[in-house]
Amino acid sequence: MIAASTCRGYDLPMQTVLDANTWETCQGIRQRQHRLGLVCAVLLAVALLGLVDGLQGLMRSGANTLELLPGKTAALSGPLTIKNPVMRDIEVSFTPAGAPLNFNLEGFFAGYWFGNGMWRGAVSAENQAEPGEYRMRVAFRGAAASTFQNYTVQVHADANDMRAHSTSFVLRLTGVNPFVLAAGFVGLALLVGVGVYRQGSRLIRMLVRMGCGEVVRVQEEKDGVRLWCFLYGSRPPYEGTVCAVITTEGVVLAHARAGTAAKGSLQLFISRRAPAQKESGPVQHESGPAQKEIYFAVRPGCLVCLRPPCSQSPPAPTS
Repeated sequence: MIAASTCRGYDLPMQTVLDANTWETCQGIRQRQHRLGLVCAVLLAVALLGLVDGLQGLMRSGANTLELLPGKTAALSGPLTIKNPVMRDIEVSFTPAGAPLNFNLEGFFAGYWFGNGMWRGAVSAENQAEPGEYRMRVAFRGAAASTFQNYTVQVHADANDMRAHSTSFVLRLTGVNPFVLAAGFVGLALLVGVGVYRQGSRLIRMLVRMGCGEVVRVQEEKDGVRLWCFLYGSRPPYEGTVCAVITTEGVVLAHARAGTAAKGSLQLFISRRAPAQKESGPVQHESGPAQKEIYFAVRPGCLVCLRPPCSQSPPAPTS
């Protein structure tokens, strides 16, 4: 059980109505959510690294570079440089002459983004193609030489050779396409994120049962500290009600006076001149370094005791 201040309108301190099992369950949920959040962050970081590695690999190799294995085919497309072409208008040549490569034009189509004319084809390497670098030029009959489209076709001896010469570090290390790796880790992160969300929903329900709200913002002011906490649908306490501010471990940090509530959050204020309430004995005034440490310890993530928990009925108010 945690030590907390006396509830407004009740003689018994809040520590007599807080359920220890509920409090421990709440702490366990928060820890699981934190661990799942760390796992999710790691997965997203790996996905980002894979994406960056894939992009830098494309930049280094160039958009006009094709990598092939003997007997394999790669799809290729490019813009049209003349209007209304027919199949015989396109001219494809390889360097050196007699290169073990073939080009097959599949047709023309409208671009996906701007609707401009595009051609689509496939480049294939012969089964007995010698490893090496070859040049390919795509031109349209009657078009200016400046519109010629030049490509580099790199033929590798085998898959291991292609992997060893890849510009992607991830592909060289694991043999997996970095974009596929990034997509896979993003999918895993989404699954773990669902777990984070469900743990957060459970935590909110437990906080409502405990009569607590979570501090989401802290602002240092001249006369004290102003803070805001989520109500999670609960009815806010009356203005002027003194509420205990506690850590997630149940340690009382300070006592704040409730202010106005708006848009699901409650504003509270901790005055520097306010007396610090003890669990027993007369009220004592704190000042100096000890009080400053309390203010510094109040941060987002702390809890505010707004009312007695729902699990037990509070004692009848005194007259």
